[in-house]
Amino acid sequence: MFRGFTQKKVNSYTLGEQLKKIRSEGRITLMEISRETKVPVRYLTMIEEGDYGSLPPDVYVKGFLRNYAEYLGVDPKKLIELYQREKDIKNNITKNGDAVPAPRLARIPRFVVTPKIITAATITLVVLGGFFFLYKEIGRFAAEPRLAITEPLGDEAIGGNSIDVVGFTDQDARLTINDQPVLVNDNGEFRENILLQEGLNAITISATNKFGKNVSKKINIKSDYQKPDLAYNPNLGGGGSGQVDGDQTAKKKGVEVAVRADSFPTWLSVESDGNLVYSGTMLPGAVQDFNGEKEIRITSGRANQTFIKVNGKPEKVFADNPGIVRDVLFTPSD
Repeated sequence: MFRGFTQKKVNSYTLGEQLKKIRSEGRITLMEISRETKVPVRYLTMIEEGDYGSLPPDVYVKGFLRNYAEYLGVDPKKLIELYQREKDIKNNITKNGDAVPAPRLARIPRFVVTPKIITAATITLVVLGGFFFLYKEIGRFAAEPRLAITEPLGDEAIGGNSIDVVGFTDQDARLTINDQPVLVNDNGEFRENILLQEGLNAITISATNKFGKNVSKKINIKSDYQKPDLAYNPNLGGGGSGQVDGDQTAKKKGVEVAVRADSFPTWLSVESDGNLVYSGTMLPGAVQDFNGEKEIRITSGRANQTFIKVNGKPEKVFADNPGIVRDVLFTPSD
């Protein structure tokens, strides 16, 4: 279950209405749920919209619902039962609502379609369909997921402290960059911004399909970026003021937060004055300054690996929680 959520009671709404209501109360997007549960966004949308006919077989849907329920903090069993009941009702309505065409006189054809022929044809189609499905699944089981990196094309050196990693993989593959989950869209495409530390940065992109087959690619990026004077400096210790010069005593207006990733890659989301200014992965040792007039709101995927320096004050750990901590607010008065 997602940290910070309490167990919630399911009310008498439709399944989709209940999920939307709980998600909206927690200010959680489908993309965030997909990132944490590894359920593709398109399936989460189908569940919330009640488009059960477009979903994969029930064995997968029940797994999606179980992961979704545990993340939101509700009873998985109740959601699965509600899904099955609503699906059965829709199937019955569709079946009973079919229009029956009026009979018309016609010649009796030489070839008469009898119930036995219909039954035999149906069985044949089901068997052939089963063989085709097994053949397709066995082929996917034996094969590794595809993984192509379109940017950057290989090892390179840059002058900045960030780079976009762009590429595509299988639609249902789980993608990670340096062990941090990355969202893949319905076409299997992905784009993730990586904050770099000065010097050599090793970036490992891995894709794993639902059968556990894995493929990885590694690129090395050399960053010649020089840290700004207000960024983290290990030689300053806990009492550094963060100022460039002793004569520069005038405090800047607004709020400034310097963020540093410690020993592990960390996913980070930053909003400045209500606008999303960064969403991506920070590599160990990477440092980035963020500024705002009224407020800065930060979410970290590894809170105890994220260190912050607010308005030039001594650096401190973002939170002791080793997991995700979201929407921590910083203002000019901090």
